[in-house]
Amino acid sequence: MKTPVHVVGGFLGTGKTTALTYELSRREGKERCAVLVNDFGEAQIDATLLGGQLRVTNIPGGCVCCTAPEGLVPALTAILDELKPDRIFVEPSGLGRPKDIVDMLGRSPALAHRIVLGPTIVLVDPSRTPPDASLFAEQLDAADVLVANRCDLADIDQMAAFDRLAASLWPAPIFVAKVSRGRMPEAVWSWPDGSGPRASGAAIDHDHDHGHDRGAERPASTEGFRARSWVFPPDAVFAWDALRELVSRTPGVERFKGVFRTELGWYRLDLAGGVVHPAATAFRRDSRADVIVTGDVDLDRFDAHLRAARLPDRDPDTLDATAVVLVDASGLEIPLSRGALMALPGQVADVGAVAPGKRGAGVSLAEVLLLAGEGARYVVSAGDGFTTPPAEVAGVGRAVLVHSLDNGALPEGQGGPFRVYQSEGSNCANVKAVARVRVLRD
Repeated sequence: MKTPVHVVGGFLGTGKTTALTYELSRREGKERCAVLVNDFGEAQIDATLLGGQLRVTNIPGGCVCCTAPEGLVPALTAILDELKPDRIFVEPSGLGRPKDIVDMLGRSPALAHRIVLGPTIVLVDPSRTPPDASLFAEQLDAADVLVANRCDLADIDQMAAFDRLAASLWPAPIFVAKVSRGRMPEAVWSWPDGSGPRASGAAIDHDHDHGHDRGAERPASTEGFRARSWVFPPDAVFAWDALRELVSRTPGVERFKGVFRTELGWYRLDLAGGVVHPAATAFRRDSRADVIVTGDVDLDRFDAHLRAARLPDRDPDTLDATAVVLVDASGLEIPLSRGALMALPGQVADVGAVAPGKRGAGVSLAEVLLLAGEGARYVVSAGDGFTTPPAEVAGVGRAVLVHSLDNGALPEGQGGPFRVYQSEGSNCANVKAVARVRVLRD
């Protein structure tokens, strides 16, 4: 039986630790629990709280997208092997991004058959303004469950502001709670019927009418308009170019809102006023879309094209591990073998200069991107489907694509045969088993 894992996020001071302490005490004598935190300084949970039934494991502080690949999966594996818990709670740093934890857990072959992810819970304090609006927006996107904590300290206007915030979110959280002292209801820890498990690999039945992977037509609120909605399972991957083509070039589409997992990562795709607005998103629950059309638009035809944009399931055995594929802005693919990478200018003899404590030799990622010609942004994809958020080509800095270790190929156990390191600037990335680097026009 798989062990439930719950990611509990939120800024410092939102009461994550108080909420976890309450939840752990509530389960005392009923379940053996473990807690994984990003920094002991932020989660003073007493390991003796439950009389030996609790284990607290620390992942050292720092950027969670960089520390997680090295510490998170081994720490969870050790907990599963040694403690055999009934439930695990993961509390990232207050400045952490829950989606990074979800992505890491979802892509780990070592954990695929051992854990099941519960809804991601994000706590907010309605009486305080978050210090980082951009990070706050990411945390809200990632929230399957949104919890207003410390409500006893908020006034009427602040609670009204929280209600407006929760109502503005699309896709909406599956559960919104208002609590004090972290006392969340039991319902927040489980997926409702028809949702999740998000990254466990469990199949979702597509053959009966419960809304998953099926278009559900409904009357729009205005005469002459029609609407349809879709929800696809979280392991479905769509072709980015095909989605943009469908949404932007179908006459009669008045409004389109979608969140999709694509080969370039997770994106929100909106059409309003005839203009397509794409944006990276931290949402991970599923892929979904709402469309409103007018006139004689054939919704069944639209449905067929949307389904045709879904890519076949990835077969790891068919991937070419001997080369990194560079894709330029026009879609042209350029395979780069280890020898080709070693022949490029900009060789880095010691990757430790970029990632202290790491070993290996590589080439400046900037030199690799130059081969693709013009482009504003780029994404790096691993062989297992993990994709970094789009990053500015101009901000690539000292990033290194590692291709060698001790005059041989970079071993798989070290993240090879190709790996990207960048530990500074806005393009922070650490990607093992790199398969593709794609350059985007916008």
